[in-house]
Amino acid sequence: MFIIGYLILRSTFLPRVLGVLLGIGGLSYVVVCFANFLLPPLGARLTPFIFPVAFIGEGSLAVWLLVKGVHVQRWKDQASAVEGLRK
Repeated sequence: MFIIGYLILRSTFLPRVLGVLLGIGGLSYVVVCFANFLLPPLGARLTPFIFPVAFIGEGSLAVWLLVKGVHVQRWKDQASAVEGLRK
């Protein structure tokens, strides 16, 4: 999720705030995994607080794509620019 958040942050097709939220969600997954590995009782206590943070990032991306979608004109402009570079 962190890498997807970074890619969304760098892209122009989706709002950057979605990339930030996904990055935070990805980091929260890493925190829970390390906590479960190093201190399982602490990891069990952190899970109910950390997973909603990840859900906000993933949920916001899903809702954005369902409601708004990708900016089609920018997508086509980017594709034509790449196609021009290939020739």
